[in-house]
Amino acid sequence: MQTGSWGEESHSAWAFATEGGYQLPQLPASPWLRAGYNRSSGDSNPNDGQHRTFFQLIPTARTYARLPFFNLMNSGDAFLELMLQPHQSVLVRSDVHWLQVTAGRDLWYSGGGATSNTFFGYAGSPANGDHSLATLADISITWTVMPQLTVEGYYGHAFGHDVVGQTFAGKDTNYGFLEMTFTFTY
Repeated sequence: MQTGSWGEESHSAWAFATEGGYQLPQLPASPWLRAGYNRSSGDSNPNDGQHRTFFQLIPTARTYARLPFFNLMNSGDAFLELMLQPHQSVLVRSDVHWLQVTAGRDLWYSGGGATSNTFFGYAGSPANGDHSLATLADISITWTVMPQLTVEGYYGHAFGHDVVGQTFAGKDTNYGFLEMTFTFTY
């Protein structure tokens, strides 16, 4: 729950996250199936002097939105996730997300927050009354080469829906990365 002031407007907003899962460690690759739903409020009447869009303070967007074209502001995210560990040093994760905006008269928000002194870090595009944002499917493979070195490859594809089509001519997008993380202590 959030309450207070948003500039000169009264602010009242909410968000929740729920998820559950089941792992079968006795089976090969120890399959772990997870499902969840994240939802936050939006402002269905931007002209009434009340601000109702949940404001995601400094988010860690990549943990939950590895293709970060959305965040937890005016959104609903229903997801299924499957994790497999075919080897003790290899983890495979695949997600499918069904994304919506909560209030169609509000914006579709993206961005990771204030990460610089020169810009706010969030962007918004009008939903123009639509609610269906996108379906996102992705997969990643993480390989722990040694305790200090991890290599991860990721690929995601978003199938844009009506809200995306309000702003962009091409609705779909692809995103991928290859990342190496080296950790050391002294």
